[in-house]
Amino acid sequence: MTPLVANYYLTYRCNARCHFCNIWALEPPLEADFNTIQHNLQDLRRLGVKYVDFTGGEPLLRADVGQIYSEAKRQGFWTSMTTNTILYPKKAHEIKGLVDFLNFSLDGADAETHDSSRGVKIFDTLVESVEIAHALGEQPVLNHTVTAQNYPHIDQVGELGQRLGARVWLNPAFTAHDNYNSKKNPTPEIVAAIQASAKKYKNVGYNKAALAFIEAGGNDTKNPRCKAVDAVIAISPDDKLLLPCYHFAQTGVPIDGKLYDLYRQSEEVEQYRKSQGKLSVCEGCTVWCYLIPSFFMGVDKYWWLNQVTYAGEFLARKRFLQRA
Repeated sequence: MTPLVANYYLTYRCNARCHFCNIWALEPPLEADFNTIQHNLQDLRRLGVKYVDFTGGEPLLRADVGQIYSEAKRQGFWTSMTTNTILYPKKAHEIKGLVDFLNFSLDGADAETHDSSRGVKIFDTLVESVEIAHALGEQPVLNHTVTAQNYPHIDQVGELGQRLGARVWLNPAFTAHDNYNSKKNPTPEIVAAIQASAKKYKNVGYNKAALAFIEAGGNDTKNPRCKAVDAVIAISPDDKLLLPCYHFAQTGVPIDGKLYDLYRQSEEVEQYRKSQGKLSVCEGCTVWCYLIPSFFMGVDKYWWLNQVTYAGEFLARKRFLQRA
């Protein structure tokens, strides 16, 4: 089966201190050099991957981030980036035209809320970054993580997006292991707030399949929907294949220039492929960065809702950009 997406963790370093994530508090591993990343991208192409999400940590902390994105585009990948924007004003020209889906993290519609959640004062930089991106012909999306603290104020986020001329995408904070605070899990109130805001504001969107999956209780290990190993290839900064995924990684297998053979022929990968979504840590999982690619595999209501989401979002963004 051809994997759809690579979640490529360029670094675990981060210059923000978000309350819902503690990746910034972890001891960062050594980071693979450009040549290693270049070779892995070649193997990802051989495996049939079309889309690479270079993530972190904060990806813009990599000094060679522009070179990495240039190579990914040279090899024909669709690319994405989610950044906290602290470094975007300095790096914007370097990555211009290289990121197909540029996401700016946003936790609140005002400086007090956003900066409190992020642990650093960056709201003004976020607003500046949107203006810079627009001036460069980019169309950033405000990627809003919806938590137990900020969900009552989603409408204000939609209004901010309208003022800045930007789309807003609502992502409920998900259930995961120790890297995330489980007390911030999606609740019925959060789900209702997301749905209501998207109806009210035309520049606000969310993934209908992910929200329906949350309402259903997340992944059921007895009847798993997660296809993390089949749909997604997760690579760590220190050049390891994470199995079955980053958030619930049970092991990291050194790649050592053999990603293609490792993914296709390794008994360890096959073991995790057979157990994907069935491990005890997978019960109730709502980690959308692995579940959404999974929804593209196997036709059911989540497949349909996923298709409806992206078809609708394509049209909505097109109409929004025409008005902007």
